[in-house]
Amino acid sequence: MGSEPRHAVELDEHDPRPLEASGMSGLRFAAPDYSALHEAMLREADRETCAIAFAYPNPACDAWVVAPPGVELVPESAYERRDATSAVLSPAFLVDLANRARAQSLGLVLAHTHPRSKGAPVFSPVDDAGEAEIKSYLERRAPDSAPLAMVVGPDGCRCRKLGSTTEVPVWEVGETVKLMSDAGPSSAAAAHDRQVRAFGAAGQAILSKLHVAVVGGGGTGSVVVQQLAHLGVRRLTIIDPDDVETTNLNRLVGAGPADIGTAKVKVARRTVLAVNPDAQVEAVVGDIVDHAIAQRLASFDFVFLCTDSHASRAVVGQSAYQHLVPTIDMGVSITVGAAGVEYVTGRVQMLAPGATCLSCTRALDGELIRREMMTPEQRAADPYVQGVHEPQPAVISLNSTMASLAVTMFLGALTPIPAQARFQLYDGVRGTVRPTVARANPTCIVCSREGALAKGTSWPLPVRPQEPRGGR
Repeated sequence: MGSEPRHAVELDEHDPRPLEASGMSGLRFAAPDYSALHEAMLREADRETCAIAFAYPNPACDAWVVAPPGVELVPESAYERRDATSAVLSPAFLVDLANRARAQSLGLVLAHTHPRSKGAPVFSPVDDAGEAEIKSYLERRAPDSAPLAMVVGPDGCRCRKLGSTTEVPVWEVGETVKLMSDAGPSSAAAAHDRQVRAFGAAGQAILSKLHVAVVGGGGTGSVVVQQLAHLGVRRLTIIDPDDVETTNLNRLVGAGPADIGTAKVKVARRTVLAVNPDAQVEAVVGDIVDHAIAQRLASFDFVFLCTDSHASRAVVGQSAYQHLVPTIDMGVSITVGAAGVEYVTGRVQMLAPGATCLSCTRALDGELIRREMMTPEQRAADPYVQGVHEPQPAVISLNSTMASLAVTMFLGALTPIPAQARFQLYDGVRGTVRPTVARANPTCIVCSREGALAKGTSWPLPVRPQEPRGGR
């Protein structure tokens, strides 16, 4: 993505089909919170167990981020009745829950177990009746609590909007991204037979249900988009503010001389549809650091960060932890000296709970972020901003190497492919790719529980301020 802000947002007006519901737009736990919940709730096999969680609801995309510190078991004193087939909570306990949710502007998740269920658990008629009564009460006492009901069994869970039949996917997001609820029926196209043989029909089903965003439609982004289309990702949003230029043609997959002056995202959309005409592709001409576009990040299931902008990395990187939207960042650098190419280096890094963020790995430059957040007029008026941006060397084969490592990392996070690396460094001169680790700051403002982690809509993203109405 370039540094010049463009505020126009162009959506995919050429595709009349309605967009399907997003796979991960549901209940999101930061790893290992769901696993801990599952273990704690199922310690008793002869009685139902209840637990509650508070979450940050995002009505714009039907997402709920479970708020720290996670889930708490209901104390024994809060049960009015509890046996092998039902559990009834006391009115006083429900009053307390409603008051807490309303006071903190939080959503409410009511969970209980079916300890003897086989396979994915289902809600019972007893659950239906109990939820209807609780829903009526919460609508009066905490109308903004966006309550959810969840039933947990030995083999998984199921979640729905309280008192309805609207199911909500449940995900645990960490270095591995796990769908904990029932994925529902799925079918794999014959075109994906060879990869189904690699990671199974369940892995292919996950790919087909995800809504993936690619931020940056340039050198690495255009390769990522093409590979995702071949893998069977059917719903993509591509975000970039720039048009194709002559100097892009050496590395922009799918672009030719006739595309000069065309938005990069339109070229990327065409690339996807050439592979899969049934894909749903949203092309957004705009900068992810702008407030209106950054708000979209919470609605995606997975993000590829394919820009050379420190500001965009700051925004998308924080969203990965704040909204629990797993992200893979990548980049490549070619250093040219007097004698020619001296270094060829690359980095692929997954950003998710449990993984070290870009701030902790010192991949961000605060001064560059400040400059990139400025409008052209602000930069021109700032005496500390000097010179012009110097284009960096770029070669399609090196971009493709990093993009392929990133997509393989994506597969390792979501499917049974045992690709374990979540942070890789590439040395093109030596011809090596090595996994690495970095120490996280336990009080990091981005990736720790003291910072933005799982704070959802309660925290602001570090975006470019909105311009006043009637602005430039």
